[in-house]
Amino acid sequence: MTNLPQGELEHRSPKSWYLRTSRKNYVKQLTQIERRQQRIRRIWELLNVPTESVPLNASDHHVIGASQNHSLHIPSFLIQNSGDPAVKVIKPFCHGLV
Repeated sequence: MTNLPQGELEHRSPKSWYLRTSRKNYVKQLTQIERRQQRIRRIWELLNVPTESVPLNASDHHVIGASQNHSLHIPSFLIQNSGDPAVKVIKPFCHGLV
């Protein structure tokens, strides 16, 4: 988005909210939408939920797990853990491996 003045951004919000109304008694519906969004914003602030951050450099973009160097042979794992209920559920999807 381009650098718009704050007033222009505020002007766009009710326009997008109008699409969510029935177009009858829309003023009341717009105020309900505005209050709902304000309550949701306040809840997020109270919870202090951190927003997802974007990595600043390329090396942080792709994270390779430490266990990737210690691979696990899936057919052997399925055979060793054949009594495990989770393996019984996944085994039909692993046709051709065992």
